[in-house]
Amino acid sequence: MDLQKINTLLEKYLEGQTDVSEEKALKAFFQKEDIPADLAPYKALFNYLSHEASAKAAHQENWSPWQDQHRSDEKDSSQWWTSKWSHVAVVAILFSVSIFSGRNYYQKKQAEIAYQQTLEAFSLLAQNYQKATAPAVYLNEFEQAKTKIYKSKNK
Repeated sequence: MDLQKINTLLEKYLEGQTDVSEEKALKAFFQKEDIPADLAPYKALFNYLSHEASAKAAHQENWSPWQDQHRSDEKDSSQWWTSKWSHVAVVAILFSVSIFSGRNYYQKKQAEIAYQQTLEAFSLLAQNYQKATAPAVYLNEFEQAKTKIYKSKNK
């Protein structure tokens, strides 16, 4: 087969537009030893595809419905346990995260409450201090008046 026809078939194959006979021609071409260097990567592709096709055919020859059913039962039961334990692990992780975040939230709320109570206590202290210092202003005025009176008498 000439190289131009192979390139055309290869382009059609890569676009998914070849029929079975054209694909067989491509496989036959790429099983040869002397292939141009620019087509060498495609040789590996077609060798892989033909190897997989033969491996699949060999597996189908040795197929037994009883063996597959037994294997699928083992897979199903192991997958069930694996799935069950993974769900348990996810639930445990979510539960521990929620407890941890709940504890942090509770501690933050307690700190806010304590802060608000402290502010209220300081506010009460400031009010009481103002009440207590208000009479001291009158005492100060009394002292000033007393000193004026006594100074004028001493003169």
